[in-house]
Formats: sequence, C-alpha cells, structure tokens
Amino acid sequence: MSERLAGLLLFLPVPLVLWLFTRAPLGVAASLGLGVVLMGTHRLYARPWALARAGRRCLWCGRAVSEGPGLTLAEPPGTTAWRACGEAHASLASRVFAAAWRWRWGLWLGILGGLVVFVAGAAVAAVFPSAPFTFGDASAFLRLAVALAVTPFGWLATRGRPAGKDPVRVPFPVHVQALIGTYAVLWLFRLVGIAWFVTGLRQFVARP
Repeated sequence: MSERLAGLLLFLPVPLVLWLFTRAPLGVAASLGLGVVLMGTHRLYARPWALARAGRRCLWCGRAVSEGPGLTLAEPPGTTAWRACGEAHASLASRVFAAAWRWRWGLWLGILGGLVVFVAGAAVAAVFPSAPFTFGDASAFLRLAVALAVTPFGWLATRGRPAGKDPVRVPFPVHVQALIGTYAVLWLFRLVGIAWFVTGLRQFVARP
C-alpha cells in the first residue's frame, strides 16, 4: 500500500466523526458516543504514523520526497521537524502555519469551542427531550461555528506573509494535515466550510 493511500485511510476517521456528529445515523446517543471515542483515539495512531514519515513526505502536498527544505514547527505537544518537496511548497506551508497562529483565537473558538458546545448541547437534547433546543439545533451551531472559523482561513491563509523564523508556532498539532497534505485540508476548509455555513444557517432560519 502506498503511503499516500495509507495517509488517506488514516484521515477517514475525521470526516466520519463529523458525519456522526451532524447526522447522528446511529441515533443521537450512539453517534455522539462513537464520535467522541473516534476523535479521542485518532491521535494515538495517526500522529505516530505521520511523525515517522515527517522527513520523507511533503507537508504541503503529501508526495514522497528524498530531500528538500525542512520546516520546524512548535506544536502544542512539542517541537517537530517536517519536510517540503521544494521551496515553493515550503513557503506555502510556512504562510499557512503563520496565518494559523495569527488567527489562533478564531480557530480555537470556532473549532474547539464549537465542538464543546455541540457535545454538551447534543447530550442535553438527547437526555431532556423538552429542552428548548434540539439535536438539529446543536448540529447547526457546530456547522456555523466551524464554518465561520475555517472558511475565511482556508481562502486567505496562503496570501499572508511566511513565518519569520523557525520554529514556526502553530495552534494545533499538524499530524492531521500531514496525512493528506496541508493543501488538501485547506480545500476542505474552503468547500466544506461554505456548505456547512449554508446548511447551518438554513437550519436556524427554519426553526419554528
């Protein structure tokens, strides 16, 4: 199996969790529980896999490399060394990570804050059917919170200035984007962000 395919397979729990959270195909309680378990355990196997290949895969595009410029990142777990396939991709990755640090509060609030509020709200809606909001409302809130954080970031992050020096500070661990390439994650932010904004807003507008 190629490393690109393996990275894609290891990435799949991420959209699976989002599907469980927003659609609840197994029912609210089971979908929420399974999603939390998948989210909590993903790092245990995805991060070691990504770190073991950090020096031979481009962090921007994900293709195999034997040499190229290095990228040193100050992630929340610690300082890590990655590689790009060329100066152009190293510059793009540096711009994105520098932008992520500048936008860190918006990303933290939209992604992490949105998840915390969603999980709490969905659990309350499941336990107390008479609550003033439903699981659908909690799901719509998650969509809007994440969309408002990641959509502008996805479209604008590469237009900023590169980081000035190593190590580049980043607000999140980067093993998730290392699985499929940072550019692919940006496109997911751009397209899924727009879709989630539309569907989340539609849900709130349609509330009785």
